[in-house]
Amino acid sequence: MASTQDDARTFRRVAPAQSVADRVVTEVEAMIKAEGLAPGHRIGTRQELCEQFGVAPATLGEALRVLRARGSVDLRPGPGGGIFVADQSPLIRLAHSVLRLRQTGAPVNDVIKVLDALDEAVMHDAVLNRTDADIADLEAVMSDLSDHWHDPIEGLHGNWRLHRRIAEISPNAVLRTFYLNLVDYIEGETADATTEDALAVPGFRQDTDERLHIHEALIEAIRSGDVEAGRQAVLDHRTLGR
Repeated sequence: MASTQDDARTFRRVAPAQSVADRVVTEVEAMIKAEGLAPGHRIGTRQELCEQFGVAPATLGEALRVLRARGSVDLRPGPGGGIFVADQSPLIRLAHSVLRLRQTGAPVNDVIKVLDALDEAVMHDAVLNRTDADIADLEAVMSDLSDHWHDPIEGLHGNWRLHRRIAEISPNAVLRTFYLNLVDYIEGETADATTEDALAVPGFRQDTDERLHIHEALIEAIRSGDVEAGRQAVLDHRTLGR
């Protein structure tokens, strides 16, 4: 139901220092969270929001496209229509949380800890669900990784390519998607550094022969379909908390 107090709501005028549409998106989402607005709550009409934000219709339209894509608002046409708070599913809320991490930043070590925790589930799925084509791909990626293992840049990229390919085998779409997004985040944050530089782990080195053999053990466990060998390889592989 439409609220009679919607007309009294006011927004801050958008400062021109950043993208105006982005600032509108931030302001609307912050308002929804701060006021605890329930799904279906009417925020206002396009004209009302243009006036309250002091922006042009085209700018508001750009912001609304982003808000709809994020699942934050619904747009309803006709009499009594306007912009309403959307009913977000748990998966949509999870996706937004990951997006906020990208925007606000998170320590790489924290992300690595989560990745380490997910590795066992990812490996378990890979061991049980791999196909001949998956094995061929993994062997090719592993061969390339071995060739560049001691290169601080190519070796690190090859490492993440291997972990991505392992995760892609999982039939669990939630696990697969979340894992791959975490890998993307880590790669983005460490684009100009080696893992040794990026992780505050005393004595840890990414490019030792021991680490290479651990990755080879991961692939051998997947090739053989040995669940216990895969679990042990994951435990040996863990970067943090060992």
